[in-house]
Amino acid sequence: MFTRHPGAQMGTTETTSAVLARRRSYHVGNVRSQLSLAASALLESEGASALSLRAIARRTGVALGTVYYHYADKHALLAGLAAEGFRELAATLRLARERLGPEGRLRVAGMAYLDFVSARPALYGLMYEMRDIGRREEVEAAEGEAFAEMALAVSEDAGAGAETEAIRQVAQAAWACARGIAALALARGGPGRLDENTVREAVLGLEILVAGRPIRL
Repeated sequence: MFTRHPGAQMGTTETTSAVLARRRSYHVGNVRSQLSLAASALLESEGASALSLRAIARRTGVALGTVYYHYADKHALLAGLAAEGFRELAATLRLARERLGPEGRLRVAGMAYLDFVSARPALYGLMYEMRDIGRREEVEAAEGEAFAEMALAVSEDAGAGAETEAIRQVAQAAWACARGIAALALARGGPGRLDENTVREAVLGLEILVAGRPIRL
């Protein structure tokens, strides 16, 4: 049976035990996932400027050396978050598409895209910052996964016999529209939120264009 050394302080023992318990929870199988979750939470609460490998180590109780094992530097951390953001966006689009019936999947996917931006504005901003400036293959590949879900929505709406190139072109147009609406709504909505009127009017305007409805004065 182990006993506490007579000279040890109770407060020190409790603190050490708490730290060790927290670190034990980060076993090999989930360290990177937990680091990513902590980084994502810090990003949404304090912004990208607050992110650092030391900050993540402090937040999780993981040794700094272990954090460096998973992320070589801050740029790698940001790129990893951006890639995971795009994969989360892909999952969001997939879920929206699968929940709907056989009609209108592109519209639902587009609205799911904007819902994602509304829920994760800081992450979304980082995703495209790293995509457009960072130029990391991991981020570009993850964006490709999300875009593929948009293309599937177009394909399923179009039905059998649709031309592959036309599907890709329509998906590109939808992707550009969603990104443009998101950027404009974020700019007009202030820090961390979408301007809902911008989203509503832009979506309605797109539906008028797609339906070919006349615009009467």
